[in-house]
Amino acid sequence: MLKQSKPLIYEEIKRRIIELEMKPGDPINEKELSAEFGVSRTPIREALIKLTQIDLVEFRPRVGTFVTQIDIATVKSAYEVKKNLEAFAAELAAKRATDEEIKILFQIIERFSTYDLIKDYKLCIQDDQLFHEVIRTASKNDILIDTLDMLNTKTARFLQSIHYVIQQYDGLITSLNSIADAIRNRDAEEARIQTESHTRLFLEEMSKNFFA
Repeated sequence: MLKQSKPLIYEEIKRRIIELEMKPGDPINEKELSAEFGVSRTPIREALIKLTQIDLVEFRPRVGTFVTQIDIATVKSAYEVKKNLEAFAAELAAKRATDEEIKILFQIIERFSTYDLIKDYKLCIQDDQLFHEVIRTASKNDILIDTLDMLNTKTARFLQSIHYVIQQYDGLITSLNSIADAIRNRDAEEARIQTESHTRLFLEEMSKNFFA
């Protein structure tokens, strides 16, 4: 592989962990990664240290470096926090989103109608995550963006691990449309209300099926 920059190395390892190409408990070989990315071990170690800060990697003294396990209690807590922060991000996005960002939201919604719910579950998860990522970015609040990105790493990996299939698919699309419409209409209060409803119902579904 061609030599990669530090940000790309970090993002690629992060992606592999979230999408379970690197599974919970897997050992991480810095030498192999440095050869793959065409860099010294220093940028690999720097990327791994950064990944420890969002609980995707752990260093065990005299043992090695490993992908962290998925902790259900932490995932539940992340969802509880996301419920309010995602709504705040949508409220800000209704005021600050660019026309291009709004266009992307509706493009994502259109893609949902093309998916096979069972076969394309990974794409469904990825596009649902992307929808909220676009809204976070549109909030133009760096602290909020960073906080939600960190929480999202916990929830996205969990969804991949359970092969999550959305139970109320038509309801999901309707809900996403309501959020996107509110943002397009610059209705901050409605954007917040619709996002609160969306995340509350999702959390209730998760609690019923996976959380004690």
